Amino acid sequence: MEFEKKLDNLEKITTRLEDKDLSLEEGIKLYEEGLALTKECLKSLSESRGKIVLIRKEMDKLTEEPFNN
Repeated sequence: MEFEKKLDNLEKITTRLEDKDLSLEEGIKLYEEGLALTKECLKSLSESRGKIVLIRKEMDKLTEEPFNN
């Protein structure tokens, strides 16, 4: 599942959890689902951050090399 889709699902879960008529069992189920989605989103963000760091390091290497004409 794409990051954006997970984030959208988290927003929907949050909205449902705010419903005062929600049963305790359903609330716990939604909370667990939201927690799992949160972990997946954090993992995706961490992986993306790692990729960005690698790309920046590569870009730094390219810009550090002297330009000879």
